[in-house]
Order: sequence, then C-alpha cells, then structure tokens
Amino acid sequence: MKLKSFSVFLLAALLAFPTVGRAQRLTGAQVADSIRSWMEECRTMGLATVLFKGNDILYQNAFGWRDRKGGDKLEVTDIFKIASMSKSFSAVSIMQLVDEGKLSLEDDVSDLMGFPVRHPKWPDIPITLRMLLSHTSSMKDGTGNARYWSPAWVDTTLTPVDSMLRRAFYDYAPGQGYNYCNRGFNMLGNIIERASGERFDEYVRHHILDPVGVGVAGYNVDSLDAGRLVTMYGYNKSEDKLLRNNAYVRKNEKKLEEGTYVIGEDGWAWSPTGGMKISLPDLTKWLMCLRDSCITASGERLISAKSYRRLWTHVTPADPGTEYCLGVRTETRMIAGKTLQGHTGSLHGYKGCMFFEPTEGWGFICLCSSTKLDKINEVYKIYYKVANLLYEQYLKPTE
Repeated sequence: MKLKSFSVFLLAALLAFPTVGRAQRLTGAQVADSIRSWMEECRTMGLATVLFKGNDILYQNAFGWRDRKGGDKLEVTDIFKIASMSKSFSAVSIMQLVDEGKLSLEDDVSDLMGFPVRHPKWPDIPITLRMLLSHTSSMKDGTGNARYWSPAWVDTTLTPVDSMLRRAFYDYAPGQGYNYCNRGFNMLGNIIERASGERFDEYVRHHILDPVGVGVAGYNVDSLDAGRLVTMYGYNKSEDKLLRNNAYVRKNEKKLEEGTYVIGEDGWAWSPTGGMKISLPDLTKWLMCLRDSCITASGERLISAKSYRRLWTHVTPADPGTEYCLGVRTETRMIAGKTLQGHTGSLHGYKGCMFFEPTEGWGFICLCSSTKLDKINEVYKIYYKVANLLYEQYLKPTE
C-alpha cells in the first residue's frame, strides 16, 4: 500500500470512526465481541492481534478462520504472509552489512546489481542504496503483474528508453521525490546476496530470525509448516464476496529443486519487499527487538547504535509528512497524541500493521487475512479500531 494513500485515507478514517468510549473498562469477552463485530463489518476472515508493554503481553487473541473452506479456526501460532512489514527485515539486513563494511548507504546501485540502474533523463545521478531503502530512487512499480518482475526491468541495456520512462520511472531526478516502490526493495535481495555470499532467505534466518529467537518463519515456503499458513482472501466487489488468493507461490523453491538457483541473481524473487511469513508471537519478538535498539532478549546487538539511528532517520525530501525512514516509518495518526514507529502491510487481501511507542515501551500488532475494499476507509478501519480499543482498555490511564 502506498504511504501517501495511507496517510490521506487514514486521516479520513480517524475522522469517520471515533475512539472507543472510556466510561468503564470492558471485560475480555466484551473486547472480543467488539473485534468480531468489526470483522463482520469489514469482511475480515481471520484476525490475530497483540498488545504488549515492556516484555509483558497485555492482550493476545485470534479470531475467525485460518481457512474457511476447510473449517480451520485461526490460532495465534498460525503463519501470515505479512506483506510490506517484511521490509524491516530487509532493511536491518542491509544495515548489518553496512556495519561490516561490505556495503555503504551511498553505494551506486549500478555497481551493486552489476548492470546500469539509471534514470534515462538523469543518467549522471547515481541511484543509491539509501534511495532504494527510502523509496526516493525515482523508480516506479508499474501496474499488474509487472510489479514483481525481475530487476532487469530497469536494466538500461535491455529496456527501451521510451518504455522505461513510461513504466519504470517517475518524472523527477533520483533523490528528489518520494514514491513507494516495491520493485526497488526487491532488488535488495540480490544486493544482500552479492554482499554476503548467502542466499537471501538463509541470510535473514541466520542473522536475524535465529538471534531474535524466532522459531518457524521465513521466506521459503518449503521451510514452513504448510498446515499453519493462513489463507488470504481478496474482496470481489462485483460479486460482493471474498475469494481465495494464492499468496504462497513456490518460485525460488522450484529453482532450488531444479538446481538452477543463482545467488546474486534470484534473491529478488523471495520478495524482500513483502515475502516474510511469520506468526503473531514471533512477529512480536521482532517488534520488541526493533523497539529495543535491535538488541535481542539475550543481549546480542543486531546492528550498531549508529545504524539504528540511521534506520529511523526520516529521508523523504519532497514530502516530509510521510516520515519514511529506511524500510520503516513513523506514524502520528493511528492513536491520538502518540508517535509510533513500525510499518503497515497490504497484499493478496491481507492487511496489517505493527507499531511501537518508543518512549513508553508498548506496541501492538494486528494481522488480517482479508479486508473489504469497496470503500477506501475500510482498508484501515479494522486495525485502526482494534489498536484504539486495546490502547483504551489496557493502557490509557483512567480519567
């Protein structure tokens, strides 16, 4: 989901849907009933959510179905594909390699990818690694299936200039504007592989998931328990019903079976922009780690203090209100008076968010396997209302 769209329409959602009243605390059953009613209203097939403060879980629950057709109820340990919330894993991986001196944020992506990556109108301006991480590269996603094609779509030796200007780039120089670009983020998979010598999915497993203590999670479908994968559902407006989406395509898994996988060329197809698959409890461990300066519960520092500061430094020059950093962002509209840090995600019908409040040490996650899309406010309404409900009931001081 593009961040500009999120900013505009979340503001509309905030105005349209007031926060829950605080006349009295609700019981756990009443909280659950409220969430179920919003799920029905927003056509949400399955929802898992958590609220924590410090290391304590204040609320955690799962509602609805992992797979409606099979009659399988959703459990908190079931595995969601979390879409753009995955970007935080890719960004921290890059910062680890920066700390090791294998990469620099100012590196020319052309050198890192092994082919020219240049805006045809501004060929003398390098597109840097920092620009990919912050969506300021001037590159464009395009439409339809083209969104997740090979990085060759910006190879100036392969793509005609007219086509590239129309489908691959915006009409501004690199570094001079912000537009959300999943394609650019997928290129990070190749870059991480080239810099580390490891397959992208294995790099994230060894250098992030294992140190954080995450159990069953990752980009490789074959490494997961297929029976725990949450079915995603997209809303079909013309039929007014939810249809199953195939969110777990085995692209690189097939290459591994065939022995055709090439490190440094195929990393993009793990979808570093949105391909992480993880359960609510394990994602909670990751969000706590992000909150705690990327220091794990065992005391291991994933990135340096300098890199952590850079991770959360706003980059977007043309529209600073978007407050995008390096694969993560801040949010001031979700809960009134609170500045939150984290990311949202939207893909294959899935909608979700993970945010923490850095000064007070609490955070929340909401994962939805489907959301009605005929009205834009519905995209955000479900997790906006859940977040405010949990904050009101479990954190907000009694007046």
